[in-house]
Amino acid sequence: MDTDYIFDRFVLTPCSSGGMTITHTLRITVGSSMPGITTRPLATTAERLAAVRLYREVFGLPGDDPAFTPKLLSALRHTGGSAVGAFDEDDRLVGFTYGFVGLDDGTPYHYSQTAAVAPAAQGRGVGRQLKRAQAEVARRAGVRTMRWAYDPLQARNAHFNLDVLGAVGRWFHRDLYDMEDHNGRTDRVVVEWDLDEPPPAAVPPLSRDVPDWGGCRPDGDVCWLAVPASGDELRRTGRALEVRDRVADELTRLLGSGRVLLSCRRADDRTALYCVGAR
Repeated sequence: MDTDYIFDRFVLTPCSSGGMTITHTLRITVGSSMPGITTRPLATTAERLAAVRLYREVFGLPGDDPAFTPKLLSALRHTGGSAVGAFDEDDRLVGFTYGFVGLDDGTPYHYSQTAAVAPAAQGRGVGRQLKRAQAEVARRAGVRTMRWAYDPLQARNAHFNLDVLGAVGRWFHRDLYDMEDHNGRTDRVVVEWDLDEPPPAAVPPLSRDVPDWGGCRPDGDVCWLAVPASGDELRRTGRALEVRDRVADELTRLLGSGRVLLSCRRADDRTALYCVGAR
């Protein structure tokens, strides 16, 4: 994927802080990862409603699912959060992301709650463009890191987070949302992305010894944790709950001991391997 992006006429609306009104206007032009795509705040009710519809489409939700509200997206823009859309040449919304500021022992970070890309635009760099735009919002607010959660059984998403963006998986939460999805419990890994972008940690070549899903093999200073290469492959086997339990047990042990997820790459047509090490 290209590493250049466009954040053109990116304007944060005024907000109040300590009795003072602060307005940030960003005019940053860098290249675009997808021809004809521009990234800008979701500035109107129509754009925010389009984001709700796109979310339901991407995640296969019925029309009566509450999803989230346009009011939330508007409020985030006024309170230090983010609500950013990606638009095509005809000014149609093809992706969006939103987030808010969290605190860890008093240190702020920007938490990205959702990033969604229309099916026709997936695999073309829009997701990375949105994350970069969201990171710019965080930087301008004085925040130096971002976090977000993802399903560790989604290997493609893991590869994007760890290998493409350079985030690291630091924390594991068993059933973070206390509900079920198509793979059972909503187990999640929370990644941390350093917005100062240090060089990524060196990752060794993939292990030739590929364990069964949920199995972990040590290899020098790292170990390799096997997960399904795709959700379709997992569902065909009927082993979703068993594999989720095995992966959850290993992630609890590994990340609980202070290790992090550095990479997730496809080992063969059936299996992807997490590289777990220190950072």
